[in-house]
Amino acid sequence: MGQTGCLNTYETDYYQWTIEQADALRRLINTNQGLKHLDKLDWDNIIEEIEALGRSEYNAVVSLLIRQIEHKLKIDYVSLEDCYRKWKSEVMVFKVNMTRKYAPSMKPKLTHQFEGIYQDAVKIVKAEYDVDLPKECPYLLEDLLF
Repeated sequence: MGQTGCLNTYETDYYQWTIEQADALRRLINTNQGLKHLDKLDWDNIIEEIEALGRSEYNAVVSLLIRQIEHKLKIDYVSLEDCYRKWKSEVMVFKVNMTRKYAPSMKPKLTHQFEGIYQDAVKIVKAEYDVDLPKECPYLLEDLLF
């Protein structure tokens, strides 16, 4: 990928950029091209740190999804009308913050882990309230993301 493509990916999908950059660095050190000025760099840790940046972004999105689902469950299944307004505003805050961190390349992994994300939200709600909640998530991932 050329420099323009890298910058574009960096701007449009930071998570994907971290994956691409770590892979490119890994390929570079495995080619043994003897680039002498580059051998002073701590490539293994640089690659690991770039991957950690991507994981951090992804984990932030997962956390915000869990919180969004948690509060939507409270709105729909906990009978405390005095709290609805606060919970609705929390859902909005979590969604706004999540859309700032979300990158399209995260969607396949989020889709794969969505059931676990939902179960985490259920555990949080059940720890706070004695309510029956659906076994499967009543919300679509697509609606939660956008």
